[in-house]
Amino acid sequence: MFKDRGIIKWHPFESLTQNKRVIDSILYEKSKIKKPILSLEQQQEIEEKLIEAFYEQIEITLKIYKNGYITSITASILEINTTHKKITLENKDKILFNQIIEIIL
Repeated sequence: MFKDRGIIKWHPFESLTQNKRVIDSILYEKSKIKKPILSLEQQQEIEEKLIEAFYEQIEITLKIYKNGYITSITASILEINTTHKKITLENKDKILFNQIIEIIL
């Protein structure tokens, strides 16, 4: 007579999915990079491009460093807040000046 073990037969495979989550999180952490260090001239150039793009309402591509990764955002600048050193983009993202690595006009 055949007796099915039901859910019990799948318990060994459950550990595989848990291991995959751990491995994925380890790989995610290992792929992070250190923030690039910009010279004063590069920082000034970025600020000048920000001001130019703001006044001319040009759509720009920003490369920003966030949480160990470099990402790109393409948008127009709505507001530049010099006291808090951040900009607001048309998609309502708020980016600090020190997060910006590169600007492409």
